[in-house]
Amino acid sequence: MDIYPRTDYRGLDRYLPDRSPIAADLSDNRNLWGAHPAALAVLAGAGTTEASEYPGSYSERLVDAVAGQLGIGAENVTTGAGGTGVLDALMRAVAPTTMRYLDPGWPAAGMLAVMNGHRPVPVEWSVGLDDPVAFAGSEPAIVFAPNPGNPTAEAIPDEWMRTVQERTEAVGSILIIDEAYGEYNRGLADTTPFDMALAGERTICVKTLSKAYGLAGLRAGYGVGSASLMLEVDKGRGPFVVSGVTSAAAAAAISSELSWLEDTIAETLVNRERVQSSLKHRGYEVPTSAANFVFILRPEDELDDMTRRLEGCGVRVRPFRGPTKLANGLRATVGPWDRMQRLLDGLDLVAAGAV
Repeated sequence: MDIYPRTDYRGLDRYLPDRSPIAADLSDNRNLWGAHPAALAVLAGAGTTEASEYPGSYSERLVDAVAGQLGIGAENVTTGAGGTGVLDALMRAVAPTTMRYLDPGWPAAGMLAVMNGHRPVPVEWSVGLDDPVAFAGSEPAIVFAPNPGNPTAEAIPDEWMRTVQERTEAVGSILIIDEAYGEYNRGLADTTPFDMALAGERTICVKTLSKAYGLAGLRAGYGVGSASLMLEVDKGRGPFVVSGVTSAAAAAAISSELSWLEDTIAETLVNRERVQSSLKHRGYEVPTSAANFVFILRPEDELDDMTRRLEGCGVRVRPFRGPTKLANGLRATVGPWDRMQRLLDGLDLVAAGAV
């Protein structure tokens, strides 16, 4: 038996999103208002110590900030290089199994599963929402449930998630509640997904600072759950994963009393409703968004052409494709209105055949 390369890696490739300059890049769902000012202040003051000394082994400053914000113990918090890093460490801590997820879903989740020896099992979105018990399954598995979903931006009812959790805890599965875009779906004081995670032994709520906090470049994320599960994730994570300056900057952003986070979320929500209305007025089918992006449903055979023509208008979106109607469309981040207007103008030019 040849041990290299891994046969289950044959379907994987590098994750290489387009980063070339363009007037309006709406393809990656970061905060288009920039980075949290409290984090920027930490970066501006960083010096030799932060660069030359090892950081805390397990991002203690970030852990303490999250624990303080939620009023929980530090033993209930884990951290990673973005939410992706937390998911990677969790999947590494679980023996090879299946990973059940709602489809269409975030492509990187399936990649992370395969990377860590698990077999992704897609469950069509509407089928999974109709029967949460069947979605959760009857055998131990990893169950990945993002709220809101990506790329559709649709919200999942909390009662549905509770039903899934009851099932996963009963059969010995690991439930991942991914709240990457949660700030755009629920008030900042709403701790429901954290409460769910803390109520179980095998449930984790994963958060990232790449979206609402605008810190995608720093790679900071965290997870909340039972102390026993957080210990196993930390074992899978290993030490020194999050740099000292990232931990400090993320902690400052989480603990900040500035209104920046609330202000940018509020403007995002206003522009989200406005652009959704404008798209529907133009005849586009757009699922109701609970995130900081919209998903414009289009036939699969139109996706590449529309993406290319929008690029010609200075607008970059991300095409998604799959076996169902809901899986095929163009995802566009919601940002300041000048970029939303550029998206609408670009779509108008495409529809008129002017590009």
